[in-house]
Amino acid sequence: MKRQILARLSRMPQFSALQHRGFRLLWTATLLSATARWADVVVIGWLTLELTDSALMVGIVAACKMAGYVVAPFTGVAADRIDRRLLLVVAASVNLAVSILMWLLFATGVLTLWHVVALALASSLTWAIDNPARQAFVPDLVRREDLTNAIALNSVAIEITVVVGPALGGLLIPALGMSGAYALIAAIYLMDVLVLLMLKDTRRAAPHAHESPARSLLGGLRYVRSNRMVFVLLLIAFLLNLLAAPYRYSFLPVFARYILDAGPTGYGMLTAMAGVGALIAGLWLVSLGNFTRKGALVVWSGIVWPAALLLFAFCTSYTLALGLVFVAGLAQAIVWTMIATLILSNTAQSMRGRVMGLRAGVVFSLPVGNFLAGAAAERFGAPMAQGAYAASAILLMLAIALRVPALYRAP
Repeated sequence: MKRQILARLSRMPQFSALQHRGFRLLWTATLLSATARWADVVVIGWLTLELTDSALMVGIVAACKMAGYVVAPFTGVAADRIDRRLLLVVAASVNLAVSILMWLLFATGVLTLWHVVALALASSLTWAIDNPARQAFVPDLVRREDLTNAIALNSVAIEITVVVGPALGGLLIPALGMSGAYALIAAIYLMDVLVLLMLKDTRRAAPHAHESPARSLLGGLRYVRSNRMVFVLLLIAFLLNLLAAPYRYSFLPVFARYILDAGPTGYGMLTAMAGVGALIAGLWLVSLGNFTRKGALVVWSGIVWPAALLLFAFCTSYTLALGLVFVAGLAQAIVWTMIATLILSNTAQSMRGRVMGLRAGVVFSLPVGNFLAGAAAERFGAPMAQGAYAASAILLMLAIALRVPALYRAP
């Protein structure tokens, strides 16, 4: 039944990338891994609040969950040298092991904050391995004319999970408890590993046997520095990860508990609502096909996203908060999809692993942003901290748009 549905979808222009078996398997694996990851984000955020009752510690744990991105440029080098499927299997296997450990520690009653921090750091390394390998893998699995569609479909898969994962995590906590939640997360990661093991008919990345990893990384840095469009897109990704993206990880659990009085289920629904907006954005982008003026979408969505968060910062109505988070999620999905599409479209095949490794590497600004967000919320209150973050993001996006007008005209 599943194969018949995917076969029908692949015959539709909006889903043309699904005609490729390798991409269908990768897309399915993305659904599984991202669902587990987003459920984990919700569960670990609420767990940290229960253990510490501290907004600062929520920010610190969220930062630890992303800290592995500091090594993403090096894993990007690996993605240009090693079988990308193997890298994805390794990352999924480590995630499976971490989830099982969390389940065992909680079930036996010995889980403490240092366990949470240590395992968050371990799982953060898998993000750094998975992201550049997965992004660089997509062009290997589809024809060039299907690349934009494949990237948009991959984003849709992720954003479906941003709806399902947080809602699942928020519902699992009261229904099954923390140990039950992690047992289910581990089961999803196991299915992810099994699907990735089926991914056999793919090309290997071109080897660089006579070049050291350090030289490969420097070559990637020089390539990005000489490619102005890619450089500006990476700069935008760095700034938005620093100032806009922390709302999901550091601010939402604090707002849900202390400002909106929504509880864990309400927190899960807030995060899921961002996913609903992102899913709608992804489906809209898929329906457009290979359209032009992608740069304009980067600029406008990069401004709308923090603007919605600026309004959210001073919102005390749960219903209105859901709407604002929906808009933020919609704009966030557009900007990330367009940045990935423009980077891959403007990058040579031999450099894709390293460039996407650098793209994942700039996400290191997210754990920095999470840590500072937690500290600022602790010191000045969550509304003031979120408002300052959002206003700074708006001003910097306007400055980039004015300084680099070529971005707005990018096809």
